[in-house]
Amino acid sequence: MRRTPVHVVAATVLATFVAAAEGPAPRPALRAAVAASLADVGWLSGKWVVENGETYSEEWWSAPSGDSMVGAWRLSRSGRARLFELLTLMEEERRVVLRIRHFDAKGVAWEEKDRPLVLPLVEKGAGRAVFEGMEGDGLLRISYRRDAETLTVEIEKPEKPLQRFRFGRAGS
Repeated sequence: MRRTPVHVVAATVLATFVAAAEGPAPRPALRAAVAASLADVGWLSGKWVVENGETYSEEWWSAPSGDSMVGAWRLSRSGRARLFELLTLMEEERRVVLRIRHFDAKGVAWEEKDRPLVLPLVEKGAGRAVFEGMEGDGLLRISYRRDAETLTVEIEKPEKPLQRFRFGRAGS
């Protein structure tokens, strides 16, 4: 029977104590919100759709009005509703904040009633907007990019594959 050298056992035990003393991994750093107004994201307005086999996805955004825009997204498969989102963009203190609520097909909310997902605008450009916030203990990043009659939405979450939706303008 082969025995593990004492120094290997000691090093393993020490590494375990050091890791425990450091505590849980730190939360990812959020980027600071950029100065912005609804005019910076007004290009989202309109109805956007994508069909891929049995999957239908639709997102629409109102035009900016006052300090807000409202949007909605729905996902259906094989003609049956699977998921809904209510989205708001609010102009607050010279920045834009995206708030999201998810609902199942029966209207039951995923998030607690006083805890929508809150994602400030952290990057903007011509036809580009990036929102970041926390979802649980992980960073959630949603990027919008518009090219002519196409809207690409990318959703990034830690340890999950990138989700990409490439919408076309409805009626195009």
